[in-house]
Amino acid sequence: MRNNLLTAAVLVAGTLTVLASPASASEGPGSLCTTVDPTPVYANRDFTGYLFTLSPGRGFRAHSGWGVDSTLLGAYGHGAERPDRDGYVRGHHLRGC
Repeated sequence: MRNNLLTAAVLVAGTLTVLASPASASEGPGSLCTTVDPTPVYANRDFTGYLFTLSPGRGFRAHSGWGVDSTLLGAYGHGAERPDRDGYVRGHHLRGC
């Protein structure tokens, strides 16, 4: 019985570790940012052609970005939840780029 409890504890701890590990955007060129709120992703640079929304607190790999002075206005890249689909997001949804 003691071995069964130990095995169960190890399995639960491993599962919790996997669930608590934040996913990040895939490896590749560009800055790794974090989404700060629900982040809509668009097909076009002028933020038209809505594709999907990324969850807050997740990684976003910005391949390129544009702004004014030191303010990021937008970025092109992909999120951890959809590494297969690049798109455009507004800069105010990202931190740490």
